[in-house]
Amino acid sequence: MTVSTGRHVHPKQQSLAVPLPAGGDAQAPTPAAWSSDPEVRGELRARIALSLLAEPGDRQVGTDIADLGAVEASHRLTHTREPTRADAVLNEAVAAQLSRASDLGIECLIPGHPGWPSQLDDLGDAAPLLLWVRGGQLRTDLLRSVSIVGARACSPYGRMQAETIAAEVALFGWTVVSGGAYGIDAAAHNGALAVGGRTVLVSAGGVDRPYPRAHEHLYRRVRGSGVVVSECPLGAPPARHRFLTRNRLIAAMSRGTVIVEAALKSGARGTAASAARLTRHVMAVPGPITSDLSTGCHDLIREGQAILVGGSRDVLELITPLGEAHPGSEAKSLLGWLAAKGPASLADLSLALELNSEAVMALLTVLEGGGYVSRGRRGWQMTDDAMARFARRR
Repeated sequence: MTVSTGRHVHPKQQSLAVPLPAGGDAQAPTPAAWSSDPEVRGELRARIALSLLAEPGDRQVGTDIADLGAVEASHRLTHTREPTRADAVLNEAVAAQLSRASDLGIECLIPGHPGWPSQLDDLGDAAPLLLWVRGGQLRTDLLRSVSIVGARACSPYGRMQAETIAAEVALFGWTVVSGGAYGIDAAAHNGALAVGGRTVLVSAGGVDRPYPRAHEHLYRRVRGSGVVVSECPLGAPPARHRFLTRNRLIAAMSRGTVIVEAALKSGARGTAASAARLTRHVMAVPGPITSDLSTGCHDLIREGQAILVGGSRDVLELITPLGEAHPGSEAKSLLGWLAAKGPASLADLSLALELNSEAVMALLTVLEGGGYVSRGRRGWQMTDDAMARFARRR
C-alpha cells in the first residue's frame, strides 16, 4: 500500500509535514519519506481505525477530528465503543486493512496530501476520513469531472442518453463519475470507456468487493482506465445507508451532476440535493411526459432545482470555465469536419486539422472504438448513429 505524498499540506494537517532539510534548496520529501514518517503513519492508522468504528459521513467524528486531531479522536472513540479488548482488537483490524491493501496494490489517501481531492473538503464535518483508491490518479482525474447518475431500472431511452452524454464529455477530456450500479450508472461508465475516456466509480462498499457481483467485469475495466474509490473499509459490504452517504461524494467530486431518469423519491435526487448544497451545477435530462422514470427529473426542472440539458453540448457549456476551450477539441473538430464534408482520407484529415498523420490516426482509433467513425472504400466517415447523435448537437 502507498500513501499519496507531496509538499503542500492542508492547513488542518500541517503537523503531518516532514521537515525540510536544513540549508540548500528546499525539496519536497520523497514518497518513502512520507510513508515512513511516524506522524504520517500515526495519522493514517488513526483514520483507518476511525473508519472501522464509525459509518461514513458521521459528523460527530468529523467534529472530533477537527477539535482533537485524528489520533486523539480515534483513542477516545475506541474506548467509548469498544471498552474491552479495544486496543488489541482494533490494532489487529487496522493491520489487516494495511496488509490487504498492500497485497492488492490499493492506495490509501488521507486529507492533507497532494493525492487528496481537495474539493471533498467542502463537505466539512461530513468529509470522508480517508479514501481507498484502486486504479489511476484520483485527484488528476477529478480536476475536470462531471457526475452522471440515475435510475437503476432505467429505460432504453435513459440508457442511451447516459451513454451518449458520458461518451461525448469523455471524448472532450472530462472524467465521468458515477456509482457503478445497474442502469444509468453502468451506462455512464460504459459510455466513457467506449471512447477510451476516464471514469471514476465511487463504491458503496470496499473497493476490493465489487457490487453488484454482475459488475465485477465493469470494476476491472474502470480500474484499467480510471479509478475505483471508496471511503468504506476494505472488505466492507454495501448497505442501504452506505449508498445514501456515498452519494454526497459523487456530488462533491465533480463540477456538476447530471440526472438521467429518477423517480420523485430516489438516490439520484439525493445526489442532486447534495450537489446543490455544495453549489455545484445540477442538470437534468427530460424524458417522455408519460414516463414515471423521469418524474424526478421533471420535478427538479419545474421547481428550478436543476437546469434542463438536452445533451453533452448543454452540459459542457455549464461546467466548462468561461473562456476555456474544451479539451479534446481536435476530436470534435474531426467529427465536425466529417459531418460537413463526408468521407475523407487520412491525408485529407491531417491537412484539414493541421495535425500530423500519427495524431489524426490516434484520434480516429479512439473514435472508431466508440462507434463514431468507420473506414470504408471512400475513406474515413461518421457512422449513421454518430451523425444522429453528434452532428445535431454541434
